[in-house]
Amino acid sequence: MKKAMSNVDVAAMARELQDRISGGFVGKAYQQSSDKIWLAVQSPAEGRLDLLLEAGKRVNITRKERPASKTPPQFPTMLRHRLSGGKIVDIRQHDFDRVLEISVERSGLCHYLIVELFPKGSMVLLDESRQILTMLRKMVFRGSKMAAGEKYLYHPGQLDPRTISREELSSWLASAGQDLVRSLVRGLNMGGTYGEEVCLVAGVDKNKPAAELNAEEIRRVHQALREVFLDETFDPHIVLKEGEPIDVLSRPLRIYEGLEQKSFATFSEALDAFFVETAAQAPRQDPLDRRIQLQRKAVEEFEAQEKALIQKGELVYQKYGEIEQILKVVADARARGFSYAQIWNRISGSDLPQAKTILSLDGRGEMKIFLDSTELELNAGLSVPQNAQRYYERAKEMSKKAAGAKIALAITEELKASKAEPKKTRLGQAPRKRKPKWYERFRWFYSSDGFLVIGGRDADGNEEIYAKYLEKRDLALHTDAPGAPLTAIKTEGEEVPESTILEAAQFAASYSSAWKAGLAAADCYLIKGDQVTKTPEHGEFLKKGAFVIRGERRYFRDMPFSIALGIADGILIGGPVLAVKPKADPVVEIEPGEFNADDLAKRIYRLFSEKVEDRAYLKSVASVNQIVQFLPPGGSGMKE
Repeated sequence: MKKAMSNVDVAAMARELQDRISGGFVGKAYQQSSDKIWLAVQSPAEGRLDLLLEAGKRVNITRKERPASKTPPQFPTMLRHRLSGGKIVDIRQHDFDRVLEISVERSGLCHYLIVELFPKGSMVLLDESRQILTMLRKMVFRGSKMAAGEKYLYHPGQLDPRTISREELSSWLASAGQDLVRSLVRGLNMGGTYGEEVCLVAGVDKNKPAAELNAEEIRRVHQALREVFLDETFDPHIVLKEGEPIDVLSRPLRIYEGLEQKSFATFSEALDAFFVETAAQAPRQDPLDRRIQLQRKAVEEFEAQEKALIQKGELVYQKYGEIEQILKVVADARARGFSYAQIWNRISGSDLPQAKTILSLDGRGEMKIFLDSTELELNAGLSVPQNAQRYYERAKEMSKKAAGAKIALAITEELKASKAEPKKTRLGQAPRKRKPKWYERFRWFYSSDGFLVIGGRDADGNEEIYAKYLEKRDLALHTDAPGAPLTAIKTEGEEVPESTILEAAQFAASYSSAWKAGLAAADCYLIKGDQVTKTPEHGEFLKKGAFVIRGERRYFRDMPFSIALGIADGILIGGPVLAVKPKADPVVEIEPGEFNADDLAKRIYRLFSEKVEDRAYLKSVASVNQIVQFLPPGGSGMKE
């Protein structure tokens, strides 16, 4: 779900604000929270408006209720002192970045209000010489603190997708070292959504290594960049999936074709509605869960740093000869009486091969070099082994920090477990009726890896899954023989483990016509979601529930049946044994047999009733009718 405006959004908002408030006058400023400022504006065309500025997130005209007037903090006080009564003379986006700049002229002087909309962005008020007057919150940039009296530094720009030449694009893709979509996102100043849109418009596989694109594919990507980023179509709307807002846009994107849209007259109205609705939907996180999340992240970061430091120590040894030559250049100069500052002045302009790899050298002999696409930190006064040992010592420190973080995590998890008390249901009183999830009208299960897998109960169900829930990024399975559920693994963009794929294959085979035929196994195949289509070949006809599969298939031969039913977390679940049995209690395994669905469901219910004393509870979560919904077609029986 979208968390902040993209650079395309900022460009659209700059155009909207130019039309609506440029030439208007600034009123008072109000601070609602640590990152949110309201600016009263007198528009030439619309009269009194409120401009909402939220650092790191959004800028838009809002109709929401403004916070009550009170003594403002320092930042809005300075805005009132410098901007109130001033005329808005310009609103622009800086270098197609997520930075909006509002120029206000008062008493012959111009001030600039900078709103940074990238993560951890701030708001900065600049004077006429673009020096910082005040900031919403303190920032550190390029190792230096940005403070009042300092020159404001814009973040370094990336390649502009609107103006990049084909030669520049080809050069970047050849050196990026990643797949196409990641290379576009990392180097061409765009988010993941627009990276995928460019790949889709270009008709090039987003996962293809960027360096392997041929000249024709590069031409199509270059053309797609221009189509996507120079398109000034204005159609502000919110994109909804299953009724929930997932994105807000100033114009349509092809990747959202087929999804529900809610249109608005202005982009400001769309942003206001989207961020208010998504904020209201965000569940309040338990403080212990938040602490556990942060501690786990800290453990991962410490371990990653430890690994990176060890790799750099090993690289120092691998490049022993080259590093020794670099250190010798500096050591020889020191022996001739030169200071490190003098050595750096000579090196920075030298044509020596060793000098070209040196990035910096300070007065204490600390230097940075670039070898094998890696930046290394060395000390010119130490030997090669001593420099490597510095990395190993720092790796040990990270290891100790990781160990400490693991201990803290274990304590928090223990505290969380001690506070978690199971909810008790009074004997004879059924729990409050649970609202079914959307996927429960299909056959479904969660794999042992946590992926949702769904399948149609009949032709209508297969049609609905195809039309509404099978996405291009999902995986799908079906049996060679007709009469099987269209099975979809909802990937959510994540890589699917082999264990989940095998469980889904067992699921597809078990609920197919092969079970009803009395067989013990069935053949099925795996495909991508975008290989499934309802478009037949010319002159052919598809009946309801049937599909055309185009492209390669991965086959699973003689896939054995595997079905279990059980009660887990107050609901009835069913699916492959490996996915259900570890989670459920009581649980029963099903195999082909002589009982019809109603008779077997009654037997299973009696078995459950022997293990669940509260009959009202059992009837509410695993009635005979509910059990029938999980049984395969045809005769079945319980495994002993």
